[in-house]
Amino acid sequence: MTTTLALRQSPALVLAGRNGTFPIGPSDGIRELWERFMPDFGKIAGQIGTRAYGVCHRFDGRGHMDYMAAVEVGNAGEVPGYLHTLIIPTRKVAVFRHEGDISTLSETWRRIFEEWLPAAKLTVADGPQFEVYDFSSDDGPGIIDIHIPVT
Repeated sequence: MTTTLALRQSPALVLAGRNGTFPIGPSDGIRELWERFMPDFGKIAGQIGTRAYGVCHRFDGRGHMDYMAAVEVGNAGEVPGYLHTLIIPTRKVAVFRHEGDISTLSETWRRIFEEWLPAAKLTVADGPQFEVYDFSSDDGPGIIDIHIPVT
């Protein structure tokens, strides 16, 4: 079951990771991007914590977006040049929790935009949307939180 966790101000984030351009929606290319990124996980200069971020950003208005598999870092200037960096400012977000198998994540995203945001009378704001995975255990990411900027 997925629920709205909260409306809150998210902290500013500095992220570093692998980036690619994909059609909006599920894509095998996104899975491949994560496979290329995971060997970097835990080895990026200045990495903060054990969370990973799946970031949808740079929507082109023609059905494509950039997607970034990333971690939080303390300083974008310390990140190796082969990785992409992205700074997300503080903003208001709606946070949704996905508690099912990762194979049903796209269904959660669909319901956020088609059901839950309209029912809450929230409007999506410009800016990156992202999933937060916590890799603090050996069991994989566990629960996934989805952050959507709103007005």
